[in-house]
Amino acid sequence: MATTTASSFISSVILQPIIVAISSAVYSSLLSYEMVGKLDWRPIAICATSDVLVIAADHLKDQEVVTGTRGAAVIKRFTPLARIFLALNASLLAAALSLSPPQATFFTAAFTAPAFLWTTPLDLSRASAVLKKFIGANYSREVNKDNKPFVIKRVPGMKAFFSGTIRSCGVFFVVHSALQSSLTSTHNALPWTIAETLVWSMVNRTGHCIMSDVRDYDEDKEAGVPTIPVLLDSLLKTRMLLTIVHAAVLTAFRHNPFIVASSCFAIALVWILGKDTPKPYFRLSLHSQSIFIVTYALLLAFNLL
Repeated sequence: MATTTASSFISSVILQPIIVAISSAVYSSLLSYEMVGKLDWRPIAICATSDVLVIAADHLKDQEVVTGTRGAAVIKRFTPLARIFLALNASLLAAALSLSPPQATFFTAAFTAPAFLWTTPLDLSRASAVLKKFIGANYSREVNKDNKPFVIKRVPGMKAFFSGTIRSCGVFFVVHSALQSSLTSTHNALPWTIAETLVWSMVNRTGHCIMSDVRDYDEDKEAGVPTIPVLLDSLLKTRMLLTIVHAAVLTAFRHNPFIVASSCFAIALVWILGKDTPKPYFRLSLHSQSIFIVTYALLLAFNLL
């Protein structure tokens, strides 16, 4: 691992989580507008701060494994700043949840738990023994030490599935529960519908996660991480798969010019970005949805729709 510098630490623990959180804030804003015809700050804050907390905490943990005098000194110097940043976001999250119905807290916990446990080794054999003891069943006190801990990240294809589900369905259920709206909105937000937005978002978010795996293809293959590109054992096959899926969404929702434009943009990025592309350029893939939602908002604000 490269030596941690002040700029790399701040970028990893503070700036990157904010950049990702912006995409969730934009998506939740669109859902809020579709459901009730206005922007409600509570679900937007819940989604954005949850993103920040999950990503920043994970990156901070990664930074703490750095060895070397210079890297350790930088981490020691900036860790208090990172903790203040996390505390501020946690406070905003708590405030938003306290002003929302209890269902919002339930869905927030349900969809952020897998993200927090993403790389955490889970000893399911011990959990099973505890459960059997709790219900009074016979169980062995000997735990099989040959059983490897369960890690969500190691389940084939789970990274893309979880990312797509959490960043689409998770955000949807948080917004829906916070606003207490019906599943079929009575607000006229043409050309959008909630169902189409949900499907588009899931495909787009899953596609971005797979593109991130394309970027990390060599490292994931060497480490044995079963991402979609590694499972297919081909970047070309991965690109073809993504193109077909985005094209299917484009065709199904061709009446919505924003979904069409976003899908075309995503397809272009599938063939432009690669494992040798600098990481900052993948932010275009991250915001391949946000860009067109913001475009819709600007056109709506200036009465051009």
